[in-house]
Amino acid sequence: MRLFKRNRTLIFLRSGFFQKVTFRTASIILIVIFLLSNSIHSVDFDQVYEYYKKGNYDTLVKVSRSGLRSGELDYKILLLYVASESSLEEIDKTLLSIYSRSKEQPSIFYNSVFLFLERALVLESYESGARWGKIFLNKGESSVRYSEGVYTYACILYSSQEYEAANTVLAKLKSVPTDSKLGKRIRILEMNLEKRKEEK
Repeated sequence: MRLFKRNRTLIFLRSGFFQKVTFRTASIILIVIFLLSNSIHSVDFDQVYEYYKKGNYDTLVKVSRSGLRSGELDYKILLLYVASESSLEEIDKTLLSIYSRSKEQPSIFYNSVFLFLERALVLESYESGARWGKIFLNKGESSVRYSEGVYTYACILYSSQEYEAANTVLAKLKSVPTDSKLGKRIRILEMNLEKRKEEK
């Protein structure tokens, strides 16, 4: 009986039975890990929006940032992310990661860039603001916030004392429709630029 058991064990070993079982087990484990990792990292807009409505901005940022940078791109989530992220540098990195994958972006992407420009102006982050402002000027015409974005870009240039560049950007706004409130703000900026010119 012992000899029979020993022979049966030898047959299993020689036939690679245990190797096959081990390989199958490993394959199943890898598939499970893959599925779990996908479920963990997939970003659902409805869930992200719930975080936004409830003011859970830290959770929103944590969940959406990695997904946006890894290629799970939902532009509605991007808008919520940009509105919630406290770090302008992290927003910059996220926008760059998306823009570097494709220079052709839809209008909603440039709505997010507009939000970034507003934050950059307030936080005096003129270098990244000017970089994205130039991209917005040249590529963001489809955005519903185009006029405001170009004006904000001009304000960033003015604040960084690049007065000639600010004038050039404002000149391009003359061919773009603007409402009365924005028109007044543009005129005030133009007057300030004229004063700077007279001071030279």
